[in-house]
Amino acid sequence: MPREKNDLLIHYDEDKQKFIFYSVNSSDTASLRRDAFDGVCPEVEYFKSLPPDEAEKTLGGMAFSLLDLGAIKKVNIRDYPAESAIAHSEYVAELEEQARANDADAQFHLFIELHSQAMRMRSLEALLRAESLLNAAASQGHAEAAKSLVDWPMLKAAAERHIDRGPTAA
Repeated sequence: MPREKNDLLIHYDEDKQKFIFYSVNSSDTASLRRDAFDGVCPEVEYFKSLPPDEAEKTLGGMAFSLLDLGAIKKVNIRDYPAESAIAHSEYVAELEEQARANDADAQFHLFIELHSQAMRMRSLEALLRAESLLNAAASQGHAEAAKSLVDWPMLKAAAERHIDRGPTAA
């Protein structure tokens, strides 16, 4: 009889300060995988491309940061929010550089970042720059940008109303 595939479930018991690893039949996790957050999905090939120690360290770091993300009592192996902020800043800087070189995909992803920033910071300047990048990406034939451009007037109007309400409005 063939052995059934199992998934790994990691539970962080915050009260006992323990990690509990469960090997669970994959068919028993199907609804959880279907209904939950899509998850972080790095390709196996990515880990295979790393030296074994680095692959294990990278996967462990991902696990700790995700465990802390959902925890009330943080594990605090590292300051994951600060590291995430640094990584995000580096990502945006890379997008900026690529967008300046007329990379349509970078322009589109920077559009997404700036639209989000415009909403968070209530910044008309960021919104207008986002629009410019969306137009640039779409004009180069970027399919997602062209699709987003269809809904842009409605999204822009909503963002402008949000920005106009000012920083004290919720």
